[in-house]
Formats: sequence, structure tokens, C-alpha cells
Amino acid sequence: MKVRTLTLALASVALFVACGGSGRGESIEGNDVVVEMYDNRYQYTEIQVPVGGSVTWVGAGRNPHNAVEADAKWATEDVFGSLELREGDEAKLRYEDPGRYVFFCTFHGNAEGDGMAGLLVVGGG
Repeated sequence: MKVRTLTLALASVALFVACGGSGRGESIEGNDVVVEMYDNRYQYTEIQVPVGGSVTWVGAGRNPHNAVEADAKWATEDVFGSLELREGDEAKLRYEDPGRYVFFCTFHGNAEGDGMAGLLVVGGG
């Protein structure tokens, strides 16, 4: 019985690690947060900052990435000057308007929130 319980526990841990234990789908909250853009995924898919808070978007993969708001209200291109952020590139955006914003990578997602996409909440719910 103990061996079976241990086997089930180890299988659960392995499944957790394989399905997202590396940051996929996680959320972050803070005044000034950093979000790395890995190959075809964001480090965090839900971000919450207060009005006046910032997000530093960092290229961390082999592929180019960006973050663009679904209604084109903001984009990393606004401060970086290019849609292509490569490994080590950074774009820091400050958010003054409260709201809920779907963001996506124009290379690996879309404005409907499919693929490489997430939600930014500015100023609470």
C-alpha cells in the first residue's frame, strides 16, 4: 500500500512539472513587474499592476517576441522602437489607465487571446 501511494505521489509530481510547473499560466502582482517572453509563451499569463505601475517585457527565447494590447492601445514597440524583442531586449511600459487588457505576441498569438497571450489588469478588478 505504501509503495502504491508513493508511486501515485511521484506520478502526480511528474505530471505537474510536465504540464506547467515552469511558470506557464501563472500570475504575478506588483507595482513594477518583470515578464520574460520565452519561446512561444509568456512567463506569466495574468499580470496585475496598480494604476501607474509598470511591466518590463524581456526577450528570453531564441525567437523574437513582443506584447501588443488586443485593441492596439499599447505595445512594446511604443518604447522599444521595433516589434521584435530578441533575447536580452527589454521594453518597460507604465500603465496609467485602469482596465483589463488582453495582450498577445504578434508572432505566436492573436488578439482573441489564442496562442501566446495573456491578461493585464491595471488598478484591480
